[in-house]
Order: sequence, then structure tokens, then C-alpha cells
Amino acid sequence: MDDVQSCCRRWITPLLGMAFIAVVSVIAQAQSSKSINVRVVDKEGYDKVIAANKGKVIVVDCWATWCVPCRKAFPKTVEMSQKFADQGLVVVSLCFDDPVKGKVPEKVKQFLALNDAHFENLVSSLDISGEGSDVFEIADGALPHFKIYGKDGKLFKVFESGDDKEFKHEDIEAAVKAAIQVKQN
Repeated sequence: MDDVQSCCRRWITPLLGMAFIAVVSVIAQAQSSKSINVRVVDKEGYDKVIAANKGKVIVVDCWATWCVPCRKAFPKTVEMSQKFADQGLVVVSLCFDDPVKGKVPEKVKQFLALNDAHFENLVSSLDISGEGSDVFEIADGALPHFKIYGKDGKLFKVFESGDDKEFKHEDIEAAVKAAIQVKQN
């Protein structure tokens, strides 16, 4: 029995260590090659992003890394972004993780890279449990929360979370399709 344990210590432990290092290296390379952009904004910065995309349908996915339903829904947002990009859809993610000394938290960057979120990524400078929910008009600060803006830059549809409020990503996609169909004057 001692021979087996000794063999394991000499051969298997180093191999597992090398495998772990290889996996970490691959993940790090994948994350660095994805070059996801994300920045901290206040309401004014958010409004500028919306105004800059007037003429297009905009979906804003309000989320946080600590919100399990948000993390589950986010890949569908990425998928929708890719599916409707050629029809003029712009996706904006607005994260409500607290910035660290005014900078984007690493866990937010990692989450966005892991999900291949190649669209406008913002982190609110305002706390969702405080001023952020009022300023960004998120009822009770409940996440996930989605806003769809029409081509005219005005709010087209809102999907709120809460005790008596449920929605599916299919509902969001249907609203996106409807907003895309609206002819702009």
C-alpha cells in the first residue's frame, strides 16, 4: 500500500498540477484574446450611450454578478445580440456590481469575457439598493431588468422582476422583433 501511495505522490500529483496550470493558461489566453470593453458610468454616461444609438433598437440588460437569475439570462442576451445585430439591434449591459475605487471589478470583466459579451458594457457608479434604482427607474431595485428602446430613442418596453412580475427571454425577443418592425419617420 505504501508503494502505491508513494507512486501517486511522485507521478500523479505533479501531473495534476501540470494539468491545472495548462487549464488556467488556456482560460487566461481565451480571456485576454476576447478584449471585452467595460467602463463605469453615471446616468449621464448611460444617457449618452442611448442617444448615440438613436436610429437603432436598443436592449439594455440590467444585471449583477451576485444575481443568479441575471447570470442565467445573460448568455441569452449575448445570443440575441448576435442574432439581431444585422437588423440594427444594439445591446447594452448595465451591471450593478459596486465599482472598486471607481474601477470595474475584476469579477465583472471575467464574467463578460467568459460570456463573450462583445457589445457596450457599462457598470453603474450608483448602487442598485440606493440611488441607482431610482435614477435608472428599476422598480424596487429588482434584477434582472430589461429596457428596450425604439429607433426613436424612446422607451419601447420594460421587463421588470419582482414577486408578481415574470418574463421569459422569449418575451424580450418578441418585443425586440416588434421594435425592429416599427418604421421610423
